[in-house]
Amino acid sequence: MAKKVMVLCGSPRKNGNTNTVAGWVVEGLKETGAHVEVIDVARLKSKNNGCIACMSCQKSDKYECAFDDDIKPVLARIPDMDVVVFATPVYFFGTNAQMKLLMDRMYSLIKIDPAKGRYEHNLSHIKWGLIATAGGDINPGLGLVEQTFKVIAGFVGSDCSSFLVPNASMISDEIKQNADLRKKAGAFGRSLI
Repeated sequence: MAKKVMVLCGSPRKNGNTNTVAGWVVEGLKETGAHVEVIDVARLKSKNNGCIACMSCQKSDKYECAFDDDIKPVLARIPDMDVVVFATPVYFFGTNAQMKLLMDRMYSLIKIDPAKGRYEHNLSHIKWGLIATAGGDINPGLGLVEQTFKVIAGFVGSDCSSFLVPNASMISDEIKQNADLRKKAGAFGRSLI
């Protein structure tokens, strides 16, 4: 049976570096026969600017966000995936705002019982992936983003594979001509299955 993969692209630049590299990774994923769903996170309409800690998700027995907008059905499909890949540019030492808005609302996918010090979810079967591009070197920005995703994956009992692209100029389109990078991105996509 084909693996189900969701690729969450957070770049606000449709033809930017992050979406270019994510497209190459998607090509590699599709070569494995995986069913790949690509979500343009930057274009999702949100009722709020991220999670507002209303705690409605924690009061419900459902693993879903209470706010009915474009993000809610995306979050609802995450537990059904075999692989979830986050693609984000790094602008200022972290995941970009568009991706972070969705990530914060992933809180609704976990039930937390502070009185007992426990939490529950059904995310441990998911393999997590990260694609991150930055104008600078690996450290500190790309390294910090990678560390964040590894911590998130570890929290749910899984792991995260990363494809980091440093020194990706936003001024030129030279990354689009980088055949070696394209080959490595395709190989990364195949390795996720």
